[in-house]
Amino acid sequence: MLESMRKRFELVLRAGERFDAPFAAIELIAVEEGHVRLRLAVDERVQNLNGKLHGGASATLVDIAGTLAIMTADRDGRAGVSTDLNVSYVAPGEGVVLIDARVIKSGRTLAFVAVDIRRESDGVLVAQGRMTKAMG
Repeated sequence: MLESMRKRFELVLRAGERFDAPFAAIELIAVEEGHVRLRLAVDERVQNLNGKLHGGASATLVDIAGTLAIMTADRDGRAGVSTDLNVSYVAPGEGVVLIDARVIKSGRTLAFVAVDIRRESDGVLVAQGRMTKAMG
């Protein structure tokens, strides 16, 4: 299951000209059931006008990492469909960020995930997100 999720991750993020093409540089650092850890350099493709991680890019990272974590927790490897996503922005993201997604609960019809985005350099929390997915 985890290996198939890893292959799907590679296919999706390396697909080319999709809206999420700037995220093709994401590194998959760790994957286990219900947990995924990613790494991304905050380069110009995901920066705002101030040179920091763009809020929309942070939300996309919550979606990407959260979906991957949910896939590892679902016995059929389903990605689900987002029904709710929220992000709290705490500090500027710069340099390299680590994205840590943990499934809170994965059921037959709904899955819930929490995602932390931290600066790699000092561990400061940049953003925290939660997402709910319909699994039906």
